[in-house]
Amino acid sequence: MITGKRHGDLANKIAEEIKAQRRISVGIDPPPPVIKALAGYQPLDVMYRRRLEGGTVIVGRPTFKEFMAGTKRGWTEGLEKIDREETLARELESDGRFDEAEEPSQIDVATLDGEPIPTPSKLPSGKGIYSPLQIQRPPPSQRGSELIPAEKNIPPTAIPELPPLLFVPFTNLIGFTQIPLMMWDFFNQRHKVQSGSEAAYRLIMRQTRPIIPPPSSPFTELQDPDATASQSVDQHGGDLDFDKEAEAYFKSSLSSTVADIEKAREAYYVALPAKLDTARALSRLTREPTKDELSFPPPTEVELSAERMKKELRWRGDTDGWELVRREKGVVWDDRFATSMRVFEDPTSEESDLLITSKPG
Repeated sequence: MITGKRHGDLANKIAEEIKAQRRISVGIDPPPPVIKALAGYQPLDVMYRRRLEGGTVIVGRPTFKEFMAGTKRGWTEGLEKIDREETLARELESDGRFDEAEEPSQIDVATLDGEPIPTPSKLPSGKGIYSPLQIQRPPPSQRGSELIPAEKNIPPTAIPELPPLLFVPFTNLIGFTQIPLMMWDFFNQRHKVQSGSEAAYRLIMRQTRPIIPPPSSPFTELQDPDATASQSVDQHGGDLDFDKEAEAYFKSSLSSTVADIEKAREAYYVALPAKLDTARALSRLTREPTKDELSFPPPTEVELSAERMKKELRWRGDTDGWELVRREKGVVWDDRFATSMRVFEDPTSEESDLLITSKPG
């Protein structure tokens, strides 16, 4: 079971899993030693065929959107291993949020033997020689970045067959206005039982069909590499409309998710300079800590930097995740999915009769 605590987690996990499989299949990485040590270990091609005998259960439309987005990223992106925290750290280093404003030069400068005496304002900042913030990261060219041969880093022209999908509708009733529906739902659990039983029956009968693509697919990056900048690959129609009616029950307040994140980011950066001033003043002993600061020490500059990294990772992850599942967003589509994806469907009456007549007794 693949789960995620926040929007976007599922898409990221699926994309990384697919890219890890691609790296093994082209010989960049060896199979994990832990898997080889298992008693039931089999070659990768055998394990892949066994996966095709199973399937993937998709519960609800948001899950479907993240699954499709993660699958597309996994089969179209490069195979380089990217450290999100390191990439973000390099970006945050250059935005100047932790830089100190230079004080204007004074007219009267004290000198000693003809050399100016460094005043506290001219001494090095809290980023001292032993401060972690002073340790500069080596440039990307000196970090031993992974070099992958171009012929191994090309996305495949055809996506191999994927385990068939089992669609299970799910409506998440949240919010004060949904209380009447929650009460009705509580006393009518038979509808959920019926839906789950029908899904399990489709899984047992194992009758599948090709996924129904959207009626008109735009050019994808496979056909026109320059088209992705101007044309969206999000689509509606066909099987991509699975459980679309459940989006009508989204809380109206969710529409302001991105705006709320931006508001929280702005408030944080408004308060950050004062926190930095306090941290630097206490570290340089330019003032004595107050009674409250002695009881509850304020965060240091290093701790503020770590806190900022954590907040930016969450803000950006939540924004990207919400962009995947919001109501107005379609489902990510690639024309290659039409030949690689299959969907479990209701069995025909002939197969159902065969199951009943072949039952023992």
